[in-house]
Amino acid sequence: MGKILLETKHLSKKFCRDPKLSLRYTIADIFWEFRRKPEGENRLRPGEFWSVYDVNLQLRAGEVLGLIGHNGAGKSTLINLITGILRPTLGQVRWYTNRVIMIDSQAGLNAFQTGRENIYNLLSMYGVGENIVKNKINDIIDYSGIQTFIDSPVGTYSTGMRLRLAFSIYTQLKPDVFIIDEALGGGDIRFQQRFQNYLREYIKNGGSILVVSHEMYQIKSLCHRVILFDRGQVYDSGEPDEIIYTYNELMLAKENNSNSSTPTIPISQSAEPTNEDLVPGEKLGLVEIESVEVTAVDAKEITPGCKVKFQMTYNSQLDDYPVIVCFSLGKDELFPMAMMNGKYGEEYYKLKKGRNQFCCFVDKIPLLPGKYQLKIAILEYGNYDILGIKGYQDKPFYFEVKGYNDLELNFARSYKYLFYIPTEWE
Repeated sequence: MGKILLETKHLSKKFCRDPKLSLRYTIADIFWEFRRKPEGENRLRPGEFWSVYDVNLQLRAGEVLGLIGHNGAGKSTLINLITGILRPTLGQVRWYTNRVIMIDSQAGLNAFQTGRENIYNLLSMYGVGENIVKNKINDIIDYSGIQTFIDSPVGTYSTGMRLRLAFSIYTQLKPDVFIIDEALGGGDIRFQQRFQNYLREYIKNGGSILVVSHEMYQIKSLCHRVILFDRGQVYDSGEPDEIIYTYNELMLAKENNSNSSTPTIPISQSAEPTNEDLVPGEKLGLVEIESVEVTAVDAKEITPGCKVKFQMTYNSQLDDYPVIVCFSLGKDELFPMAMMNGKYGEEYYKLKKGRNQFCCFVDKIPLLPGKYQLKIAILEYGNYDILGIKGYQDKPFYFEVKGYNDLELNFARSYKYLFYIPTEWE
């Protein structure tokens, strides 16, 4: 990695829950700032809490740093401190570059101005001359794909349209750091793919990204390093796979602690869960997906167009229970590319209690050579509550298609929408 671009030292921020006390504390802090010292005290007064506490991090040139954590963990407060929107109570934020761009759900656009006006204002704010903007504005509009709405107020745009316009503007700039706060999931699948391809090229050329997202596959795909935030503090940091696993374990522990406060008996300690005992929305984990194997039926290796068997091993606490099984296929750059559903509509399968296997066959797999990831979900028939899931926020299953490209399979590369693969289930 290159030189340090961003550094925080013992960064902390406290707030007060009581509005009246908050006003009193603010007046007192202003008074003592003039009398004593500009930095706040490392103590909490009645009604106060630490939203961010003692955070030390570094972002280097060419690095992608991810921030993950549950809602309310303090990620947004940290971003506001880093960007200067909030003033820290303690600690420091040190930037070693002034070429920084932030993209959030509002995309940094003025809702009362038109898309065209926002192009002029944003580019001029980042130092692009008016003549250059005039020469590039038609290309920016065409690239955004919102020509019909470019002279309408941005407040009338959907989230995806705002992100597409902002993305088109920011591609004209060459910042040292992108700060992306929950903006990777906006827009349609083609926009997301284009955005992530641009970011990969940007990283390859030495750019840095600080990204906040709840989409774990995006964190895994983009980030070199991940920080897990909990209760305003750094809970853990390290490689994406390791921290995502820790995040899932932490969320599971929090959920178990929350459920233990209720008088109900956990399913694992009850005699046998019956269909009548199940509460909608609280069924996740009743089916554990242990493993998945993807093998060629009539050959040693999976090649384009061959017959493939998908076999899943699961352990169910439910017996004679109607379900729908879903497989999702994709790549790190684009997910999902395809889906396979075991029966649909009025048809369904029934789970057997205990450890069992479930398999399906694809007669001619329409995939080009490459490494693919597989994610699985078992849904309750009727209301689609998740009973078991694997690979979405933990490690996905990978399999590889080998061989040479086949002209008959080119549609798999050019097909840009979600499609369904016909399968035979048993």
